[in-house]
Amino acid sequence: MAFEYHEYDLLTVLTVEAIGEPGQRRFRLIAGTADDVVALWMEKEQLRALGLAVEQLIEQLATAGFPVADVEPEPAALVGELPPTTPEYVVSKMAIGYDDERNLMAILAHDIEQDDDDAPIFAGRATLPAAKALADEIAAVIAAGRPRCPRCGAPIGPEGHVCPHNNGHLPWSFA
Repeated sequence: MAFEYHEYDLLTVLTVEAIGEPGQRRFRLIAGTADDVVALWMEKEQLRALGLAVEQLIEQLATAGFPVADVEPEPAALVGELPPTTPEYVVSKMAIGYDDERNLMAILAHDIEQDDDDAPIFAGRATLPAAKALADEIAAVIAAGRPRCPRCGAPIGPEGHVCPHNNGHLPWSFA
């Protein structure tokens, strides 16, 4: 399969969204520039891992003495409705890195149908404030899902939850 590769020297659009009702949501990262964006679909756990990796990278940079002390989140440029021609990919693996010459974070993504040796389908660089804003936005999107059972950690749906710690009795519900 022939892929169109997308590389951005500086991402001006970097946002995430969940589509659907909690428990049935799909997640995508929207990244690019004002007139050229890409939608990267991923699992909730992939999205969570990306947010944590960005936070850890910023923390490691601060510990190593890089200029991140003043990193305040900057809001992503709003894209509104995505045009129907927006390229969409299902992410199999992602990587982040740091360009210390330009003080930018790099994000790389591979499509699920790509070979492991292929170049990433998506490569973009973002300022550290934009990366911090992305991590904060990911945390908010993940937290907006179904509440978790305080005893076993399983998601609680609208119908409630039968906790295994209760041997199937006394279902938890937030209704």
